[in-house]
Amino acid sequence: MKPSKYTLHTLRGPIELDASRIRTDDVRFPWEHSPRAWHLYVIGNEFGASGAVWADCEQDAFDELVDCDLGNGLLIDENDADEESPRLGNAGEPACLDNAWIAIVQFDKTRDFNLILSLAEARGQCTDTLDNL
Repeated sequence: MKPSKYTLHTLRGPIELDASRIRTDDVRFPWEHSPRAWHLYVIGNEFGASGAVWADCEQDAFDELVDCDLGNGLLIDENDADEESPRLGNAGEPACLDNAWIAIVQFDKTRDFNLILSLAEARGQCTDTLDNL
């Protein structure tokens, strides 16, 4: 039986997330060769972590979070948006990033063995999140 929560280690410190909030599409580990530098990004705001997504840059990570319906805490009503409001996701939804933060997960093969194993299994089974294993 897989855990319902995982601890992701970042430079901000350890962050605990539900398995359902960790996306597993596009899993690419740091030691694998890739033409683009893919990372597992954890994104949140003053209320805590919203989710973790794989992307090759911070902008794409924010877009992916919104597209996966994990970034609702960052979105604002269209009536509250102005021309300077960032637009996220494929739909270009208005957002407020004033209190948002983003951090890259730092993998350690020994400490994060169970997380790495779960991510590898999810990639092999083509699941969307870690709770689908």
